[in-house]
Amino acid sequence: FFENVVGRNRQLSVVISSYGTSNIDTTIEGTLDDMTVVDAASLRRQIIKLNRRLQHLEEENKERAKREMVMYSITVGFWLLSSWLWFRR
Repeated sequence: FFENVVGRNRQLSVVISSYGTSNIDTTIEGTLDDMTVVDAASLRRQIIKLNRRLQHLEEENKERAKREMVMYSITVGFWLLSSWLWFRR
């Protein structure tokens, strides 16, 4: 994704530089490079936030799976005990 952003900004700077003067070209190219750095930093922050959220969801999912396993075990144990007591009558 980052490569696409950088590539598009370079293509845009080439198109703009072909129509403008040299002073404007360097200003625009510098601005595009700054924008690329800002965009990359912003995207990096978003990826870090999403990664943290994903890790949190994975931990919650593991905890839920453990709780379900305990509840299923208790339920099966209850039914086994109930059926054993019922057959014993």
